[in-house]
Amino acid sequence: MRVGVAGWYLAVVVLVASSCGAQAFQHPGVLVSGAQLEFVKAQIGAKAEPFYGEYQKAVASEYGALDYKLLGPPATGVIECGSYSRPDNGCHAEDTDASAAYVQSLLWYITGDHRYADNAIRIVNAYGHHLLAYSNSNMPLQAAWSGEVWPRSAEILKYSNAGWKAEDQEAFTKMLKTVILPYLREGSGANGNWELSMIDAMMGIAVFTDDHDLLKRAEDMWMERVPTYFYNSALDGAHPRPMPRKDKKVSWYGTTDLNASVDGISSETCRDLGHTSFSIAATMDAAETAHIQGDKLFEAEQKRLVAALEFHARLLLKKEPVPMLVCGGSVHYAEGNTFVVGYNEYHNRLGVPMPESKEWIEQHVETDAVPVDSHMMVFEPLTHGGNSRF
Repeated sequence: MRVGVAGWYLAVVVLVASSCGAQAFQHPGVLVSGAQLEFVKAQIGAKAEPFYGEYQKAVASEYGALDYKLLGPPATGVIECGSYSRPDNGCHAEDTDASAAYVQSLLWYITGDHRYADNAIRIVNAYGHHLLAYSNSNMPLQAAWSGEVWPRSAEILKYSNAGWKAEDQEAFTKMLKTVILPYLREGSGANGNWELSMIDAMMGIAVFTDDHDLLKRAEDMWMERVPTYFYNSALDGAHPRPMPRKDKKVSWYGTTDLNASVDGISSETCRDLGHTSFSIAATMDAAETAHIQGDKLFEAEQKRLVAALEFHARLLLKKEPVPMLVCGGSVHYAEGNTFVVGYNEYHNRLGVPMPESKEWIEQHVETDAVPVDSHMMVFEPLTHGGNSRF
């Protein structure tokens, strides 16, 4: 008989030898820690909200189905993604499979039902053994999106009693390092959501593969990119900071006049709020992984990121007309199931008042039947809905 996860230790500390005496990695440590998972499990056992409600949604969703049907990868092993997923040869399938693997891993940990672990292992093994490459114009972005989510499930499976075989872990690790990582390391000078997802993916891969150098590279890139993506008048003056990449292509979509009234606006706000939500999620998820590893990215950019969350929540709530200074008084709305990770850090852990973010989460994210966008936003309230202790 296989043993469940009951009584599993709160966090696994893996001592990694390095020439510089780097601090030990915390495992699991990609977006969720062992302590967080134990807390969530206890909250669900007590039927506490929002955790219990989110758990029920996860169980009822396609991502948590016990008869989940694997969608990819393509028989060729090559996922082809053009701009706006045209063509789409395995792109949406990988997004869905990665999200399902993560949700199934969470449900395995929460319930101890080994059927969830078996499903998650089946999904990650399919890609670990058969994903060979990406192609077409969106290949770096697809690699980033999938790289953000795959390590989350892999961390939970590896550092629990899931039964994931060593040879399968090795194949999955090789896939992350040789198929996905090469698309990420140099970043991107295009719209910030690309590079912020690349950074988040690199952080997750770094933790899963115990790579201190890669983690440092990702954190350094985060510290370069975040201040150039989100504006704050007290920190930046009248103009946004210049992009850090040589191939910079960002125009701020016509936004030129900036002052304290638009603190928190991003370089893609006047593009649309959907792509902006991708960037918010990637920024917060990367900082959360760093937080678990004992690093202070959240704190380093607190002033900027609190303003960014509140500014965009206010726009999304549509309680007042969009000021003319913001995109000429008009924005393209698109809702994203995010803000929860950032709100949990800044409000629940650090005590910062964030009324607009709170209202957005309660009225729109927690009320969503399936809070998944098939990229990096996957049931944020299930893992970070009020988890103030860790």
